[in-house]
Amino acid sequence: MLNADDYTAVLIPTMPYRPLRIAAYVDQAKKRKLFKGEYIYGQTQNHDDLYYYYVEKGQLSCSFTKINGEQAVLFYRNAGNAFSVEYGGIASLGDYKMHYYATTDTVVFGFTEAQLYAICRENPEIFYEFVLNCHMAFGQMGHRISNTAVASAMQRIIGWLIKLCAVREPDDLGVYAIPSNITVQQLADLLSIHVTTCSRLLSQLETDGVLQRNRKEIRVLDLQKLHEYEDAE
Repeated sequence: MLNADDYTAVLIPTMPYRPLRIAAYVDQAKKRKLFKGEYIYGQTQNHDDLYYYYVEKGQLSCSFTKINGEQAVLFYRNAGNAFSVEYGGIASLGDYKMHYYATTDTVVFGFTEAQLYAICRENPEIFYEFVLNCHMAFGQMGHRISNTAVASAMQRIIGWLIKLCAVREPDDLGVYAIPSNITVQQLADLLSIHVTTCSRLLSQLETDGVLQRNRKEIRVLDLQKLHEYEDAE
């Protein structure tokens, strides 16, 4: 069963979800250290190519090259979690590549496709973790598309906040306390809003008593008022 932190990581992909058991097998994997800004680019063409990476320390962004050469971040992978590189060149077409960029100094352990298969045969729980990991990516990308499918920047922020409240229980005062380490710039990128607009709208919601935020938490103080904002847009 998924928990609130798992669901929160779907909507705030800079947050980690549950630690994965594949960590117990890193003695079989290839260790790699990346400094901030370095990246992993790889294509699995055969069973002996590196395919599945466990993140021991740090964070990476899954990024695609845009037409203008800039990077579009789809999701992040955090310490304790894992990611797959692309299979057969499906994700990288021509000059438009998929990379995993280290957003801070990072340590990962890479498993080949054959190693992952062997470990899953030995321990089926690792297979079910792999399935979870795949569906975390599906959910993160799907909700990003869903959250940016409306024209209004305020609607994007409100819809994102309402979803976050949906996966947690309020306290006795009706306040939803949501762990969050996402920056305004990262949220602006996630919702495809200009960072200045994003900052202004968040400040407006704070001024109106709808939410509070700091570096570790977002607190939705009045969910009903948030819905009223949604209706008014």
